[in-house]
Amino acid sequence: MTDFINNLFGFTVPLWVYIASAAALVIIIIFLIWFVHTRMFKRRFKKIVNAKDEQQKEEAIKNFMKKYPANKLTRYSKRMERYSRQMGPHVVMQTGLADEWLQKLVSSKMPAVKDLKRVLLYCSPSCAFKAYLAAEKNPRLQKYFTEWMKTEGEDKVIRLFAETCRGEEFDASFAKKFLADNHETITDLTGEPEWFSRYFAYRTLLHDTESSAARSIEDGISDSHPLIRKILTENVSFEREKIWETVWNKLTCDPVFEVRKAARNRIKNEFMDLYNLKDKKFTDEETERLLELLDPACQEDKTFAFSSLDSGNMTLRYHASSFLDRCGFFTSLLEKNTLDDQSNIEHTVSVLKKALHVNVSRFLYNYQSADGAPLLIASRLLSDPSEKTGTQEQICYLENKVFSFFYNKKADPSTVEIYTNTLQAVSNNGNAKSFEILCDELNKRENDKSFMEMLLSLLPAQAGELICPVLFRFIKNVSFPLREELIKVLGSFNADIVLPEILETLSGNREGNPHIVRISALKILILLKLPFSLQRILESLPTLRPQEIQEFGLHIAEYPKDVFEEKVKKLLASGDAQIRASLINLLPIVKNDSFMKEIRSSLKDVDPDVRVAAVNALLSFGEIKLLNQETSMLHDPVERVRLATAKIIAVHGSAAAMDVLKNILINPNETDTVKKGVIGGLGQASGAEGIMILVSVLDSNDDLRSFAQDALSARTTKKDLTALINIFKDAEPPLREKLIPVFKAQGKNSEPQIVEILKEEVASLKPYLVQILEETGFIDEVKRKLSNRNVEVRREAAALLSLMDTLPAFRGLVIAAKDPDQEVRVCVVKALEKLKNSQSEEILKKLKEDPDNRIRKYTYWALERLDSLKME
Repeated sequence: MTDFINNLFGFTVPLWVYIASAAALVIIIIFLIWFVHTRMFKRRFKKIVNAKDEQQKEEAIKNFMKKYPANKLTRYSKRMERYSRQMGPHVVMQTGLADEWLQKLVSSKMPAVKDLKRVLLYCSPSCAFKAYLAAEKNPRLQKYFTEWMKTEGEDKVIRLFAETCRGEEFDASFAKKFLADNHETITDLTGEPEWFSRYFAYRTLLHDTESSAARSIEDGISDSHPLIRKILTENVSFEREKIWETVWNKLTCDPVFEVRKAARNRIKNEFMDLYNLKDKKFTDEETERLLELLDPACQEDKTFAFSSLDSGNMTLRYHASSFLDRCGFFTSLLEKNTLDDQSNIEHTVSVLKKALHVNVSRFLYNYQSADGAPLLIASRLLSDPSEKTGTQEQICYLENKVFSFFYNKKADPSTVEIYTNTLQAVSNNGNAKSFEILCDELNKRENDKSFMEMLLSLLPAQAGELICPVLFRFIKNVSFPLREELIKVLGSFNADIVLPEILETLSGNREGNPHIVRISALKILILLKLPFSLQRILESLPTLRPQEIQEFGLHIAEYPKDVFEEKVKKLLASGDAQIRASLINLLPIVKNDSFMKEIRSSLKDVDPDVRVAAVNALLSFGEIKLLNQETSMLHDPVERVRLATAKIIAVHGSAAAMDVLKNILINPNETDTVKKGVIGGLGQASGAEGIMILVSVLDSNDDLRSFAQDALSARTTKKDLTALINIFKDAEPPLREKLIPVFKAQGKNSEPQIVEILKEEVASLKPYLVQILEETGFIDEVKRKLSNRNVEVRREAAALLSLMDTLPAFRGLVIAAKDPDQEVRVCVVKALEKLKNSQSEEILKKLKEDPDNRIRKYTYWALERLDSLKME
């Protein structure tokens, strides 16, 4: 470039000329930029100054601040100072620059004097106290600040401080020193109507030792503003006793919490030697104020709080409970329990319930399981449906603790309440999270019968959506141990959740849904009680066993009667015999006798199952007379029909029908199954004819003897026993031998009736009754009761033995001759009186010669006693 210029002009230009020219050009450009920028700044600013009205002025300020926000405007601080001197301080305040200057002064660690000047000269008077705080922290500013105060007038500035203080913290000792010459002005401020002026004055006077200051502070203790009372309570300096009275009064009587808190903190730091709550009477308001500010480190406070737990005032109980909870007292109380100390567990539950009543329950988080006692207490607290205490998160915490505690453990009676209470808590007040935890537990316990039984009995219906998929997986598990319980649970859930899965199972193929699964689905459908599902239920009844129809028929009875009858009528006229039989079995269960005609005609139905169902239905409806007339069915070609008829007639049959039964029992062509059915029915009958038939079978038919014996042993009413004993009395020895096992088999069931008959003193029956009781071991059992500690038991035993008149009975009875109870001894004497006659001499002789020395001794003693009573 230089060569080109040199060639162009024909002479050589020095290099420095080029450099100087470039520099000059740069300077000119910078100047022009600065000049333009300055002129634009000034022009925009003048728009603010020259605004004709407020709206125009606001618009100008808004446009100005868009270009020059306050944080960038600080670059023009000197220029803005000049404008402020020309136009007034409102210039910097309106543009936000004043706030930036104040912030710089307050936040800077080493603020410059010029920063202080700007704030004092150009910012709002309300910034004066902020400037004072800056001067308080920076000695370099204090000289100028003092000069400024003198220039402005100290009294005026101090009042300005008071007006702009607004309750801010400041160093009172510095203020006393800095404002030492203005004591009178500050004292006057304590009488100002505005609280912030009084606050500034009282805080400044805290370290003033003059008597007038002390008097003002004493008045300030009762100031109307709480902040003033607070700072004076924290810092007031009187005699120690007077300070104590002041802070105690503030603690118990001041209505503002922060004042009371200041008093409590000062007591904690200075007056614990005087602090005593024991044996003092407090009003409810005073007690509440004390409870709010108890110290967790103070044992006396804990004792005071515990004594307030029994208060009927719920506010006091809340504050006491909240404090004890913060101290960890409730958690400690919870964890100190053991399962072997039930009384302490009951006490802990009682104490913690008081806290829960006022919604204090944080102690139900983060406690240890120990031996299970803390879990038992927590589960009792959270499971009580009448309380509605604790939170859902606390229930989740309990669930996790309890399910972990029982992991790999068996259900033990000592801890099972923990598990059931926890499930009850989830059922009462669980949330989605607790239901998810419960689902996990269900999955883990699928094959654990004892725990699954508890789980199924307490599953929350509101958790159906989460739990149902798990339960249906159990339904499809053919080896699930508690299927019937599971069916009842699913039948109690909302039909919207359960029905789709049920219908899918019932409509699915047999390979994917085994018979037991389809039966379970049908039972659930019945329990849902949906009217539109009744047709499907009735058509599916044949899949249920008779006892299942009996159980679930009660639920079908709750369906609309008119709909039920309409569908039954059509199905009874259908060609499916299994459905007809199932419906006939169902009708007595639902107590619907509208179809008696159809049932009677079904006695002649071609299908044997329908005939059997008709026989049973007629019995259930009380049509015994008709059945007695239908003895022809005892000769039905199908065995199970004959068996069903035989059982019913054996129990309820007339005398004429009984003759038919006798012929069946001796008919060599009848099957043993029917004969056994007849015998079983006679065992449930109430007529004497049945006993005679059974005794005949017992005596003559070796093949059916054991069945006849079982049937006779079931006849234990007084009437039946009297008949049996009369037969026993008149029987030949071989028959008696066969009847003895009957009485033995009756055992304890017949003994009360035999004793009743024995007490009637029927001489002809007595030997046989006693023989039966001896054979069953009853007499030996009664003899053992003579040594019972209970006198009533001994009296009853002696009275029974005195009825027997047998050697074994008297051997036991003479032992009671020296019983301390008079009634027992009277029974012995009465029994011996029976022996002092010619008929019982053999028994008496054997007693006197008994190999047992005690028996011989007591016999002689009893006879002597008997002789002495006669002489008297």
